[in-house]
Amino acid sequence: MARVAMIPGWAAKGANGYVLAIVSVGLALLARLGLEAFGKFYYLPLIPAVMLPALLASRRATALAIALSISANVFLVPRESVVDAVVNALLFALVGAAIGEIGRARRSLQARSAELKTQLSLRNATIHAMLASAPVVTLDSRSRIVAISQPACALFRTTERDARGRAFQDFVEFFDAGIIRSAPPGEYSSDQYWLGRRSDGDVFPLGIQLAFTGEPENSEAILTLTDLSLWHSAELRSQELSDQLNQVWRMNSLGEMAAILSHELNQPLTAAASYLQASQADLGKAGILADSASRTVELAKSQVLRAGAIIRRARDLLMVETQPLEPERMSSMIDDLGPIIQLLGPASDASIQIDIDNIEDRVMADRIQFQQAIVNLVRNAVEAVAERERREVRLTGRPTCPDFYEIRVEDSGPGVPPDQVERMFEPLMTTKSDGMGLGLSVTRTIVENHGGTLSVGVSPMGGAAFMFSLHRAKGEPVQ
Repeated sequence: MARVAMIPGWAAKGANGYVLAIVSVGLALLARLGLEAFGKFYYLPLIPAVMLPALLASRRATALAIALSISANVFLVPRESVVDAVVNALLFALVGAAIGEIGRARRSLQARSAELKTQLSLRNATIHAMLASAPVVTLDSRSRIVAISQPACALFRTTERDARGRAFQDFVEFFDAGIIRSAPPGEYSSDQYWLGRRSDGDVFPLGIQLAFTGEPENSEAILTLTDLSLWHSAELRSQELSDQLNQVWRMNSLGEMAAILSHELNQPLTAAASYLQASQADLGKAGILADSASRTVELAKSQVLRAGAIIRRARDLLMVETQPLEPERMSSMIDDLGPIIQLLGPASDASIQIDIDNIEDRVMADRIQFQQAIVNLVRNAVEAVAERERREVRLTGRPTCPDFYEIRVEDSGPGVPPDQVERMFEPLMTTKSDGMGLGLSVTRTIVENHGGTLSVGVSPMGGAAFMFSLHRAKGEPVQ
């Protein structure tokens, strides 16, 4: 009987309950008849007959068992006193009813227990799934790691064995253990991020949310971790895009300013060229003594005209359309820059060496823009060696193959820092306190308009080497 009652969820329902009541009473009566030789037991052997339907069947089946037991006892055991028979029957009925209610309560508790076990199993499975997929750490009241999930181990690049028992401060810089002790029951989260430290020393931004199992002073804390590296990178990228947008706005403003300056400066430069031409004519009337002065005026006039051409090219550079490239001799274009380049050297006490191959030097170029690019590169090189003990700048030009002619501007300066190589050609990027950050950007644009690429490397002289190639004019083979 006890073994049957322990089977979870088993119960005699409907007619089966009544059959169970009849059978249990019959078996109890047989047991009682067997015990008659030892004395009068009356209702005692019939109590198990009531317990069985009470544990496994309904109230009606239990009531049937009680009624059958009383009827059988009254019929089989004659009593001298009717009152005694009635009292014993009532007592048995009350005991049987109590047993029935206890059985019913037991069945209800068993059903509730089974339901709670199912819910607990489901909850444990859910928690296990969460721990298997989320970085979670459990800390004691002293901020020592009690448990850590595999994703959390992967986040810190450690193992559960190495992490268990260690202080959480070993993995999160400046983590305040007082947060666990002082935070109110419930959850804690903050907009700030912490700095997590991996086992290899790598530091990354980390978000932490805490939940407490009870009073913070004596309970464990469950920490849910979030790697904020991607968010932090996105924030930095957003700032970079904002800076680039500001640069575009400034470049647009510079473009408008350049157009205005081009228009305004062309008029006085044209007037200055006219005055110089008139002065040259007057000097020509003065005779032989004025020849030297006339040559000086001629040089001044050529530079004024060149300044006007540079301004026009700068304006064209800001426009979508580009000037067509024409065959030019490299040696001729560099020779024209000779006076300007030689003026750059003494200003910084720098030695400027020019070595241009003038045999096979016909290239496709815009003469004015190309000369502007060369002046920018040489000026930067001279400024780079200004504070060096060895002040040398070298400008070289060589045909590298049948299709290209290479230009190199090298110096003995400090070179370009590796962290600035990728950004040094960006507009408005400068390392000089008085620089505008336009020289290299404009130079790169000019080189790209010529179909080349401006690059920077390390010079054998110890400083930087800027180089680019121009397309050679067709019809000139390499000897």
